Amino acid sequence: MHVSPVVLPILLVLVAAGRVPARTAAAPPDPELIQAAAVLYGAAQVGGTIRDWCLKRAPGDRAVIEQGFAAWQVASGVLQLEAYLKAAAPEVLPRLRALAGERRAQTEAALDAGSASPRDDCRAIRAQLGTYANLAQLYPAEYARTADLRQGAQGTTPTGQPATAPAQVGAGGPFITGTNFAPFNRAYVLKVLRAAGGQAPFTVGGPLGPGAFRCVREDTDEDSVTVATYRYTLNLYGDGGVRVVQASVRPRSGAAYDLKDQAGTFTYDWASGTLNVTADGDSDRLEDLIVQAGSYDSLTQKDTLFNFFRAIKDRSGQRLLYGQQAYGAQADTSQTVCTPAGAPVGVSPVEQDRRARAEEARIFNLYRAAPGHGLKAAQIEGIVHGYATRFDGINVLGEESVVLLLKDGRAYFNLRWTPTDLNVAASVKGEPTMWGQWRRRGAALEVKRGAAWAALPGALAVPGASPERLSGDFEFFSAYTSGTLMSGATATTRVTYSFRPDGTYTLRGGSAVYGNIDTGATQTTGAAVGSDPTRSGTYRFDGYTMELRDRAGTVTRTVAFFWDRSKTRLYLGDRSYTRQ
Repeated sequence: MHVSPVVLPILLVLVAAGRVPARTAAAPPDPELIQAAAVLYGAAQVGGTIRDWCLKRAPGDRAVIEQGFAAWQVASGVLQLEAYLKAAAPEVLPRLRALAGERRAQTEAALDAGSASPRDDCRAIRAQLGTYANLAQLYPAEYARTADLRQGAQGTTPTGQPATAPAQVGAGGPFITGTNFAPFNRAYVLKVLRAAGGQAPFTVGGPLGPGAFRCVREDTDEDSVTVATYRYTLNLYGDGGVRVVQASVRPRSGAAYDLKDQAGTFTYDWASGTLNVTADGDSDRLEDLIVQAGSYDSLTQKDTLFNFFRAIKDRSGQRLLYGQQAYGAQADTSQTVCTPAGAPVGVSPVEQDRRARAEEARIFNLYRAAPGHGLKAAQIEGIVHGYATRFDGINVLGEESVVLLLKDGRAYFNLRWTPTDLNVAASVKGEPTMWGQWRRRGAALEVKRGAAWAALPGALAVPGASPERLSGDFEFFSAYTSGTLMSGATATTRVTYSFRPDGTYTLRGGSAVYGNIDTGATQTTGAAVGSDPTRSGTYRFDGYTMELRDRAGTVTRTVAFFWDRSKTRLYLGDRSYTRQ
């Protein structure tokens, strides 16, 4: 999501509205705190507009959007700001909300103009909010001024009474007395925390803002002898990203060695203080370092062992992290204690991913003209579509190729959208290796990319009529098996477009993973099935262009054609669909 510059003045207006008049600020005991809280809360209203925009543009992803928005509110301390202002300057809140409502249409229009893929942006809404409604970056002075307030520390209301975090946020509870540490005992855990500088009593849960922690994990065997010591820095970012750096391992025997950096995302439960992480594809140790909450039954006894990674706070207000894991009663265990190490260092992996997707979108659209301002039908000789299969283990994979032929003898090998939206001049200059020549050799076609001519596999595609009216279901189906049919897992994807002659369509999609384990003595099967939200709207199929306009108003223009005159296979976007 690239937020248009139009959003910035809207944000400034909202913040200006949050400036508390002198007469209001003079009465309370801490006018500077009220002023700072009002500025941040005004800026946070843009976050609410982004959430509402996402709910309109991607209604099927409501759960993901609401979860991400709630996590951003928690990380930013919006709920605490609202609770404080409700007591300290209640007249400010309706003014800020009303102004946000007045600017909503303008803000949403700017979001529409700046988003290449609303659904993708909204699925990563926490990253977007962390970037475009980042209160710490927008107003660092006000953010610092309200630190204790946003973190739930006690302050004072205008009446002089203690002000705490809103009840629905949760301020945590007892840690030592309310936690089952089996197979560890409470006295030993308390000793470990004291050795790390913690001061009893300890509470669990409550606010957890962005920060870095220096962690030490000790693995012990069944005799409580240390077998390995891990040391690493854990960075928690405000957008839900997590990164482990400077990690090293010192085993009981042998030399110490370093681990590669680990990255992913985390969620945090305020009530229990539990952190859960999900590693990215390159981080195979992250979920070992930050133990997942749960319990594991002993392999030799009936004892249940408790495993978790939690945020706690000591008597002085210092935030610590404590984690433990066991692999069976009186067997291997691990124990982790993390102490504060300042602000998180570097860029969050969530933000890195957002930047990478934005760069991909930029490059993807670099050679894209305004709709209909690319090639004209008279300039196009045709599109050659090729289809081949290859084996990958027990899987048979289909691979498609698309080559655009122009009447002037040029060939384009990187067609990613409809030819009518292709900026030929920019493409030739920016990606010259994607261009070549074509010619007829009897009944065959040849292309040259470089010095030599070669046969062009495939056949000329059949464009749609002006306009083409479709009727029926066109389905894409794929399956891939990892392992074997007897013991493995198969992932499937099924997407169906239902077209009607009146120019309307419905899109349905889903995926499933089926597992099968056959040991010879027993056979276990299982399935996990998910579905994408159903979309519907209108379509227009003309030449090599399919334009889809869904009910949310999102317009998608892409390349489309039939394989042949039977019109049983429809290529749409980047893959083919078969008439059912």
